[in-house]
Amino acid sequence: MRAEELMINDWIVIAEPDRYAGATGQIKSLSYHQESDAAYFFVFIQGKFGYLLKEVCSDDIRPIPLTPEILKKNGFRIVFEGELHVCYFQDIGRFHVEIKVDKVGIFQKLSMCDGLGNNVTIIECRFVHQLQHAFILCGIKNQIITV
Repeated sequence: MRAEELMINDWIVIAEPDRYAGATGQIKSLSYHQESDAAYFFVFIQGKFGYLLKEVCSDDIRPIPLTPEILKKNGFRIVFEGELHVCYFQDIGRFHVEIKVDKVGIFQKLSMCDGLGNNVTIIECRFVHQLQHAFILCGIKNQIITV
């Protein structure tokens, strides 16, 4: 992934060829190595390796797909199920959060309304870190659970 796509506390998964491949983690800091112009993140890894802080190159980081299972773990519930799509909903603080997913699991739209007529609509929200960024933009402090 590109370093510009990520923020502190974003959830990611570590990819090959790293020996921690498959482990999920949260970004805790970013550093650049001048000799290679590569971005490196300190990632707090949680998984089969226990809990550890490890430096990981941005080339070895992948986004975590947003799935119905992750939505359910985080308190979203199905409010509509049609032929073409499913809508998940949750009230978070003063926001009404709706996520529309088509029947093959492709996320179509994230909408958030604060009840005062202020709406945020994000067309593409396919990964956990994109949902985290939308929450931050709206001042929602909920932590996303992935594991």
